[in-house]
Amino acid sequence: MRHYEDESDWKFGRTGFMGHEMGRFRGFGLKYWVLSIVSKETSTGAMIMDKIENMSMGRWRPSPGHIYPLLEQLTLDGYLSLDSRDGKKYYTVTEKGRDVLEGSWFPWRTMGGLAGFSGLEDALRSIETLTEYVSDNREKIANDAGLQTRVKRVAEKLSSL
Repeated sequence: MRHYEDESDWKFGRTGFMGHEMGRFRGFGLKYWVLSIVSKETSTGAMIMDKIENMSMGRWRPSPGHIYPLLEQLTLDGYLSLDSRDGKKYYTVTEKGRDVLEGSWFPWRTMGGLAGFSGLEDALRSIETLTEYVSDNREKIANDAGLQTRVKRVAEKLSSL
């Protein structure tokens, strides 16, 4: 187990994504994450931060100081369009932004998630990690019949192997 000065060192990415010692690369790929998220659904900055935190299984949440200047720059560069309504700013990916996503090498392209896997061992390691994450969120599942049904379906598929 690594030692962190405080919980925020881990949670807010000071050590990098998923525990990798990447402090000097903090925010690496954030542009692609934002474009990917916004290409699926028009989102506010807060929604984007929440989605990144969920995608990283709670291990990293970019700060507003990273997200909002990036959103402004991506808009100025023509990768995002901005629509203000209800006192909030909503971002949508533009055709230019989609072109960047389609032409990128970033790892999410291999499985629509954060990174691909190269074989059965990697896939099983991912399943183990995701199982821990789902288990840690059992209270949310207990209060959502739809999530309960999905968890049962996944468990049935795995138990049939």
